[in-house]
Amino acid sequence: MIRNIVFDMGEVLYHFYPEEALSALPQEDRRILEGAIFRHPDWIRQDRGDVTEAELMELVRARVPERLWETADQFVRWYELTSPVDGVEEVVRELHEAGYPLYLLSNAGEAFHRFRVRIPALRCFRGEFVSADYHLLKPHAEIYEKFIEVYGLAPAQCLFIDDYPPNIEGAKNCGWDGIVFRGDVAELRRELAERGILSH
Repeated sequence: MIRNIVFDMGEVLYHFYPEEALSALPQEDRRILEGAIFRHPDWIRQDRGDVTEAELMELVRARVPERLWETADQFVRWYELTSPVDGVEEVVRELHEAGYPLYLLSNAGEAFHRFRVRIPALRCFRGEFVSADYHLLKPHAEIYEKFIEVYGLAPAQCLFIDDYPPNIEGAKNCGWDGIVFRGDVAELRRELAERGILSH
């Protein structure tokens, strides 16, 4: 029986569309910034807590022309360029009002603790588990196991909602239930209703 609902952040609670913002740049600048930021291993190192946001900015600046420094800084602070996912906050409020404990499980850097205020839905959450704080990453089993340990939950009572199928597979391999969120709130509601969690 599901008692706890766990949400991912990027593309579930909050949009993460670097491609959309990058598309407004000249092709060469876009290529440089993609390679220096989002496709570079340092991006994952930030999520794992091995580098801070400030350190990442310095590393990126060392890889791009000086004329792109300000733009690069903006992309490192990606959360200032985006907004909450439409309709999900309402689902979160309904789950909260129905008495379900809600949690966050996200691959995110330490900057999360500064930008979390930009995500209104988090006001309903009982706990926030961010990868950088524990030096762990989805979809590795260790992060799901540590989450369970930290909050004292039973895996079989946890439902994970994430937009990335391998992260859901990782959760299921650890005994959780899971829903792949594809940006369709109506579909999410249907899947919750099928589990008897919310009325459709």
